[in-house]
Amino acid sequence: MSARRIAGACVLGTYLLVLGFFVGTIASAMRFDAQRAAILSRLDDASTRVRAHLMRFEHDAARSAEPQDESVRSASLHPNGALRAR
Repeated sequence: MSARRIAGACVLGTYLLVLGFFVGTIASAMRFDAQRAAILSRLDDASTRVRAHLMRFEHDAARSAEPQDESVRSASLHPNGALRAR
């Protein structure tokens, strides 16, 4: 084998090695991206459910804190509250 053929084989081997490295990196990144998208989708769904649940709690708490009848309004702790309620 001549020096020229050995150098060509080394260049070809290096080229194939680098090409394999880049293809492996791209394949790994695509696989990671697919897994990441699935995890983020589940996280977004869970966050949406939690926010909706908290909004329901807040809404129920606001409804239960409102005065139910006129007698509760007149028993205000504010000095002028009873006058404003009438």
